[in-house]
Amino acid sequence: MAAQLPAPRRRRRPGGRTVVNHAGVFCAEHLDIGTRFFLQHLPDGSGARRIVDLGCGNGVVGTSAALTHPDAEILFTDESHQAVASARATYAANAGDRPGGAVFQVGDGLAEAEPDSVDLVLNNPPFTRTRRRRTRRRRGCSRRPDAALAPGGELWVVGAGTSATTSSCAACSATVNSSRATKFVVLKAVKRPSRRGGA
Repeated sequence: MAAQLPAPRRRRRPGGRTVVNHAGVFCAEHLDIGTRFFLQHLPDGSGARRIVDLGCGNGVVGTSAALTHPDAEILFTDESHQAVASARATYAANAGDRPGGAVFQVGDGLAEAEPDSVDLVLNNPPFTRTRRRRTRRRRGCSRRPDAALAPGGELWVVGAGTSATTSSCAACSATVNSSRATKFVVLKAVKRPSRRGGA
């Protein structure tokens, strides 16, 4: 019989949304400054039909995208069972009645995603881990979106300063725009159409 997770913590955040955190999920006690900054700069009504919250944690980023893209399918994915359980509960508490669907997946990023199947990838890496592990995880997340993104699809990443620029976008044929705060930057990479078969 599978072990059950301890009861999660539910907290109300600014804007009246409920965020659910199981034990061990990044920033379980509060929304960190990077997440708050990212939420302020998320695309609003971009027309994306399939959106991925990559490394979803408690799911607050993907849930925010779900509320601004009511007809889109949202994929919440993380390597942590506790994180995916938290994301499922956060989504249900805030957006469970929206017409678009939601999928919750424990796994290695977008390793199982079909090529050219995703319109928008949102990535909010945890920045309290060691530099070595943080860089390795961001590189793993950057290669997968490049294959999964459809031409014209977008990868949005929040990072500390300029450190995320090369690690997040090196694998993408992309253009990059940024929005800067004192400590964080939001990067947008747009996948260019393939030139194969073109003139």
